[in-house]
Amino acid sequence: MPGMTLPADTMMSRAGDAVESASDEIVELTLQFLHSGWFHLTLCIVIASILSFVISRLTRRLPDRLPLQLAGFIRKGLYALVWTFALVQGLRAVGVDLISILGAAGVVGVAIGFAAQTTLSNIISGLFIMGERSIRIGDYIRAVGMEGSVEAVNLLSITLRQADNSLVRIPCESLIKNPVVNVTGNELRRCDFELGVDYSSDLEQVREVILRLIDNEPKFTGTPAPVILFSGFGESSLDLHIGAWCKTSDYHEVRFRFANNLLQEFRQVGINIPYPTRSVISCQQTPNLS
Repeated sequence: MPGMTLPADTMMSRAGDAVESASDEIVELTLQFLHSGWFHLTLCIVIASILSFVISRLTRRLPDRLPLQLAGFIRKGLYALVWTFALVQGLRAVGVDLISILGAAGVVGVAIGFAAQTTLSNIISGLFIMGERSIRIGDYIRAVGMEGSVEAVNLLSITLRQADNSLVRIPCESLIKNPVVNVTGNELRRCDFELGVDYSSDLEQVREVILRLIDNEPKFTGTPAPVILFSGFGESSLDLHIGAWCKTSDYHEVRFRFANNLLQEFRQVGINIPYPTRSVISCQQTPNLS
């Protein structure tokens, strides 16, 4: 009847029934979610994320034992493998027909393959470059008319930083098909100089002066031995070729200092480095008196 209040016990009993019903409904929904495919998809994504983090931590030490570009390729390959497996298992649990998708993807893949032959060629070339380890990050190379320090080595291309700080991308296929000069590929590098001295010079004296300067330069290595070769009789000079070895990291410093010391020493001992000379004969035309 209106105005009547229910006993406290009855109200508590109804409230308890409502809470119990809601709890049962929540438990039922939770169990349905745990047994559904969406839960398995979520679980696969979470596990893949954890494995990716673990792979990232474990592969940080790979550059100490493997080339940097190869370590990066291994890390990316493991990422792709983990996420591919996780998504395949998760989509199967949701009920996605992977057979139909893979079949359609196969047809599309064939069409894309014909249209992307250059890309595939670059990928295969990139694998060869990584396997040979002939080009590494930090090397200074010359290739296809360009030169610079290697910033990145990828499957499709490598990136060079040129002397003006600009970046240039070179496809891997071009590096496989054309000669590549790795200037800093070895620990030692030879400093080469082409030198011409006056025809009045004593070649034996010139040779002794050069050898003394090489011996006095602390950053020149004794092994391999330096070379001083006679190149030929030039138009204005006796031409010589000088080669001395140093560490690759010291190349530019040593080359500049040795050239400066060589010029100063030649001035002191009277050895002349001649300029090209030309003789001009003036012919005065005889007037025609006839």
